[in-house]
Amino acid sequence: MHIKLHHLSAEEAWNDILRFRERYHSRLKHFNYKYHTFVPKDKRIHDFIEKEKPTLEQIQYYHDVFVNDIYNMSDLSRFDSIITNDVLPNFQRAVEKQIVPLLSTWNATIPKSLTIECMYGNGGSYGYGTNPRIVWRMSEFNGNKYEILNSFLHEFVHILIEIPIIIQYNVPQDLKECIVDIICLELFGRKPQNKFDKSFANLYITPTAIKTDLAGAVKKMMTDYTAIKQRQNQERN
Repeated sequence: MHIKLHHLSAEEAWNDILRFRERYHSRLKHFNYKYHTFVPKDKRIHDFIEKEKPTLEQIQYYHDVFVNDIYNMSDLSRFDSIITNDVLPNFQRAVEKQIVPLLSTWNATIPKSLTIECMYGNGGSYGYGTNPRIVWRMSEFNGNKYEILNSFLHEFVHILIEIPIIIQYNVPQDLKECIVDIICLELFGRKPQNKFDKSFANLYITPTAIKTDLAGAVKKMMTDYTAIKQRQNQERN
């Protein structure tokens, strides 16, 4: 698997801010998402994000502020040497030793290439499909190489199981995160992001299931989950 780092250019970073602002107002803020970790730590950009319907003149104004006064490539490249010399070799080793032997039970394949997109903000996400990528919002990141490695592994597990398992069995967002957290704890000893110890997924995503039949375990989980939801709806009606 070929891995490359990509640092967003000023225009790419601005377009990311535009897309996030639209997504924030159309969906995310209704679920109490905060915007601060998704954009540069700058009051002017925060002011822009808060505008639900900015005018074309306002968009141009904030674009110029960002491109000419805020954006700095060094914000997005300050961990390059750590990633290249330390994180990625350990990432590749973990994938080969701990994930590759399990691919058949996950109905997954290792992509030929993977892009790590360095963006403004703090936290990780992922893109799957023909051009898989780990989206790393790292301008406000204050952790260490182990946290970078753990974040990359978490997002990579998401990429691997998104199509063959999560989409295939229509797994909702909360259970999806629990599944990935359980896998990363079992395989890498990664401290979970979520309080999943009493989640519905824990009844099904066992160490044995992860290593022998993850797809079957998730299929069974979602069959039972759907039946429970249907009963609950019938009882309410």
